[in-house]
Amino acid sequence: MNSPLKKNDYSILDFKKREEKKYLTDKIASYFSRFSNHDELFRIGKSFMDDFKLGIKNFAITSSGYKNSQQRTALAIVCYFDYVDQYKIAIVSDQLKHAVFHDLLKDSVLKEHQLSHYGDSVQYHSFQHQVDFIDYNEIMKIYDQHLYSKTFDFEIKTILDQYDIVLWDTPEIDKMKLNLQFHYRISHFYESLTMIVSPNASSGKKVDIVKKFFNNFNVRMSRVLLEENSSIERPKKKFLGLL
Repeated sequence: MNSPLKKNDYSILDFKKREEKKYLTDKIASYFSRFSNHDELFRIGKSFMDDFKLGIKNFAITSSGYKNSQQRTALAIVCYFDYVDQYKIAIVSDQLKHAVFHDLLKDSVLKEHQLSHYGDSVQYHSFQHQVDFIDYNEIMKIYDQHLYSKTFDFEIKTILDQYDIVLWDTPEIDKMKLNLQFHYRISHFYESLTMIVSPNASSGKKVDIVKKFFNNFNVRMSRVLLEENSSIERPKKKFLGLL
C-alpha cells in the first residue's frame, strides 16, 4: 500500500508540474523568433486574454501577405496563454507543413477527431498534448460532405467545443477567393480578427482590400499589429490597439 503524500511532497509535485509546463512553453518558443520587445509581447497577449475573459475563444489572424508573421503571432499567443494557465489550444492553418509551423509538426503526433453523428472525422497534429494543429483542408472535407446543410456548422462546433481557445491562421485573400463559399461559412466562427501590417510594405490599398473582404463576411477587425520590419528574422511588433 502506498504511503500518503506529505505536505512537502505536494510542493515537489507542484514544482515538477510547473517546470514541465515551463518546458513545454519554452519548447514552443524555441521554434519561432522571439519578439525583441517583451513589453509589447505582454501587451499583445494580455489583449487577447482580456477578450478571452469576455467569452471570446475564436481568434482569426490575417495580414496583407505576411504568413510567417501570422504564425509567429499565433505561437506568441500560445506562449502567453500557456504561462497563465493550462489551456487546450487549437491552431487552424492552411500552411502547416511550411513556414513557422513546419518544425513543430515534426515533433507532433497525428491523431483524429471522430465526429459521432455523421461518420465524419478530422485529422490533426497534437503537440505535447497542449496545442493541436488542424489543416483548413480537413475542415473543407466536412464542408464538401455537407454542402448547403447545417450539419457542417454542427460538426465544426463539435470540434471547436473541445478547445478553450482556437487561433485561425487565415489564408491569403486570393486563396480564400478560390473557395469563397467555404470561407464565408467558416468565417461565421471567427469572433475576433487581428490584422498584421507593415509600414514599409503594407500599402493603404492592400490593407483596405483585406478589411473590405472580411467586412463582407461580417467579421469586424478587432486589433492591428504593426510589424516594423518584415524582412528580418526577429521582427518588432507594436500593438496599435483595439479598433
